[in-house]
Amino acid sequence: MLLLPWALAGNLNAAQPQIRSRPSMDHNATASMQTAAAKHAVERYFQAADSGSAEAVRNAFLPNGRVEGVLGGKIVSWTAAEFAERNFRGSPPANVEAIRRTIEWLDVSGPGAVARVRVNIGANAVYWDYFILFNVSGEWKIGLKAFANPEQK
Repeated sequence: MLLLPWALAGNLNAAQPQIRSRPSMDHNATASMQTAAAKHAVERYFQAADSGSAEAVRNAFLPNGRVEGVLGGKIVSWTAAEFAERNFRGSPPANVEAIRRTIEWLDVSGPGAVARVRVNIGANAVYWDYFILFNVSGEWKIGLKAFANPEQK
């Protein structure tokens, strides 16, 4: 009788599904599409900022989006709407041609993502922007933009 439970246990183990060590091709394609969509959301913000349109900047954010940063040595905190109204007046910034943005890295994890952006303005100013993004109802938008003062080269 002792052999019967042993034999049954062996048969149950044999029926266990195999675990894959690598994600499926479908998973890789979906992850790649999500990364591209999150990147597009950051680039949409770049285009909005370059246009000078407060409305376009607001639309790059979630309705409850925020902007936090260091300005003049002090911490600032605005809603996305306050940030847009404060900084964008309907026309491109005077120095728009001098602004170069590079997404240095982007990490997507499920419905959330984080991106680090290097912003060069002219030859002497370097800013760092950090974006927290969320995929809500199939659309990636910015939940938080955090920034730091420029470094002088």
